[in-house]
Amino acid sequence: MLKKNINASVIFHSIKLSETWKKNGDLITQKFGITTQQWFILLLLAKDPNILYFKLHPHTKPLMAKELAEAMNVSRANITNMLNVLIRKKLVVQISDKEDKRRKRLSLTPQGMQLVEKLEKLRYTYNNRMLSQFTLEEKRQFIRFVDICLQLMHA
Repeated sequence: MLKKNINASVIFHSIKLSETWKKNGDLITQKFGITTQQWFILLLLAKDPNILYFKLHPHTKPLMAKELAEAMNVSRANITNMLNVLIRKKLVVQISDKEDKRRKRLSLTPQGMQLVEKLEKLRYTYNNRMLSQFTLEEKRQFIRFVDICLQLMHA
């Protein structure tokens, strides 16, 4: 028989929070003809300093598709499909690596950067409204909690 368990509750609350954030993100992005995952790709290509991937994997060069897949924890095929859509929409372009012409790096187009800027205003407003109930210290504690969980899962 299943019993009430605080550890399981923490996990399920985290899953529900993540799902709800994604759903709300979809409501914002679909007005612009993209998905939340495609928005995340644009944010990665814009080198959003808030994204944890960059803390763990500092980059000086534009990202490649395999790095996007790693950052998003999805397959290379999934990234390729999303990138093809973003390239068709003229939001992203592929550029040859300066040292190895066989490698393709990715960059935002001016249209892609404009879209990131429009979405950033909406994200800022939404995040401020949603997180205004929490103190700075509570936000920092949450980040520490997530960081520790991620460290333990990669141990």
